[in-house]
Amino acid sequence: MDLQGNLTRDALEPLNGSSTPFSVEAILSRLLNNLNHPDPQQRILAIDALSDFVDVVVLDRLIDLAQNDPDSEVRGAAVLGIGEFTYVASSWAYDPEADDNAHYTDDRMAREDLKRTYAFLLSVYRDEGRSLDERRYAIESLSHFCNQTVEDLIAELYARPEKVARSSALVAMGRNCSLRWTDILADELYSPDVELQINAIVAAGECGLDACGKDLWRLTFSENLDVLLAAVWSLGQTGWEGAFDRLDELSLHPDPEVRQAADEAMEEWLLYSMLEAEYGDDEIDFFEEE
Repeated sequence: MDLQGNLTRDALEPLNGSSTPFSVEAILSRLLNNLNHPDPQQRILAIDALSDFVDVVVLDRLIDLAQNDPDSEVRGAAVLGIGEFTYVASSWAYDPEADDNAHYTDDRMAREDLKRTYAFLLSVYRDEGRSLDERRYAIESLSHFCNQTVEDLIAELYARPEKVARSSALVAMGRNCSLRWTDILADELYSPDVELQINAIVAAGECGLDACGKDLWRLTFSENLDVLLAAVWSLGQTGWEGAFDRLDELSLHPDPEVRQAADEAMEEWLLYSMLEAEYGDDEIDFFEEE
């Protein structure tokens, strides 16, 4: 949680000088209170700071803000913040449209809360009276759910002409992890737009696309540091057999940021390889999400 800036100073000021340490409950209470701040930017900062609190009380406040806040940027931030809650669904392949989700037993979020959150996000996206930011953020937050409806909405967003829509769609593809996105992501790895390119690189890693391994390897030679770092990270996630030698080489790079990224990617690659050897591809996603 980010405890910097005016938001946190305002939120924690009443606790300063207290002889007792800050409690999680006290911090949460102050941050929730700041959701009522008259300054929209302070409300947005509060939403961001609440991202570590997966609690139904926070969820309800975010849904209320996304529905009723007078500022469209605050509404968009709240919709995006709801994605911290839908992430729980991805670990269990939870489908709110399925008849049987008995396999879902996560005590952080009840099934009925995920289901109503899903319905709310769908309503946000389908409301053409809302801003594009609100609607595209709804898709980013929905993308953790695994079903045909969500996949089709991601594809619909990607087909829009606006760059920001395509950017959000690429983010959603990475979170959704469907093999349906393989060809799109492979093409976007070479997008002339760096933002779209980086989103595609990261998404390929999140999806664990071994098929993109050679392309990601090539992108580690990019002169753009952000592209290089994204490609290094993704190589570690894919488990592609040709990745290790290049990552090992980059661990000696003159730039310390690249060296660190390469070291971390090698650790991920080795973990993936060990899991693959012991359990096979079908079990790897489970271990990565735990």
